[in-house]
Amino acid sequence: MRTEAATYHARVIRLRKAVLALCFALCFLSVAKPAGAQEPRFAEIDVPASNGNGTLPIAANLEGTITGWYWDATGVTHGFARSADGKITPFDAPGAGTNPNNFGGTIPVGINNLGMVVGYQNDENGVSHTFIRTADGKYKMFDAPGADVNPADHLGTLASGINDLGAISGYYYDSAGLGHGYVLQPDGKFTSFEVAGAALSGTTPDGPPNWAGALGGFYMDANSQFHLFVRDPWGKVTAFDGPGMCTGGTPNGCYGGGMYDVNILGNSVGAFMDNSGNFVSHQLLRKADGKITTWDAPGAGTGSYQGTGFNDTPTLGYPVGSLNSEGTVASMYLDSNYTHHGYVRTADGVFTTIDAPWADVTPGDGNGTWPTSINDLGVITGWYVDATFTIRGFVRTPW
Repeated sequence: MRTEAATYHARVIRLRKAVLALCFALCFLSVAKPAGAQEPRFAEIDVPASNGNGTLPIAANLEGTITGWYWDATGVTHGFARSADGKITPFDAPGAGTNPNNFGGTIPVGINNLGMVVGYQNDENGVSHTFIRTADGKYKMFDAPGADVNPADHLGTLASGINDLGAISGYYYDSAGLGHGYVLQPDGKFTSFEVAGAALSGTTPDGPPNWAGALGGFYMDANSQFHLFVRDPWGKVTAFDGPGMCTGGTPNGCYGGGMYDVNILGNSVGAFMDNSGNFVSHQLLRKADGKITTWDAPGAGTGSYQGTGFNDTPTLGYPVGSLNSEGTVASMYLDSNYTHHGYVRTADGVFTTIDAPWADVTPGDGNGTWPTSINDLGVITGWYVDATFTIRGFVRTPW
């Protein structure tokens, strides 16, 4: 029988092979792709077990495995993994609830290049517990020390992402309802952290740690104002606001900003709302040295709650947006008709709009396309809303 150490070693070897394959692929794409090469291809992702109730992909790894969740007819969420050949495997984390009134179910939030999926399940009482699912379908459950697991409080421990070393980021709520960030190492070492001045909903990491352990997120202050932060590999937390960011707080319609993916170079991407009075969103890239660049996608609206990266700010929307090692960003913008469009921005500033072929782009419907992840080969996954107002998944390959 294979020992756990041997299994882990085999997976590390597999990861190294994937990284080498990535290097060869990137070199090939950069020197060999001719003008007029094959157009990107879209494939729909609709978990059969959802029966049309909605499928939402979250992340894709280098092997092309995609994870996310879907809804059943009662509104309960279930996880799924989709292999590169299109095979879909639904799953439920141990202890996941089936009461939609308590948001029962399984919510995957990330996958690494070893095929490990991380997420959280909400139990029958609506208490959240983090899970780690290995590529062969084995589970480990985790509750942060100090997390409130009182059934009456509906709090607990949630995950934000997992890196290729198996380190997990996330957040938990204590008995006062205050959120705390955490990092859980593969050896079980647990570190809790807070941003100075965090209050109310507290500190929320909003993406996986990079290979070195850096991550980003957002926090709320005592005035119900969201702010951005990054945490470096040594645990130093830097809080900041986007240039010209609104400061009125959520009671006045300002959701501030937030950071998420931090790539291997320590660069991070996020978004923020401005103080124009329309709360227009703008995308933000922060270099490891602290230099900030902002942009607006071509076609982005400037009306109330329009702009670029809207769902990347701490709104109540579903997760959107990603940054890969090449510095390419996949995110979304909201146009003047309140239609959502995906877009890709390369490191040198070239934009491409992404609309899933089946997305409803009727002005005023509020539907469209939302990318959630871009891997280092440029494969993008995400979701769209069709003319029946159903959420369905997609994967876009650049070849």
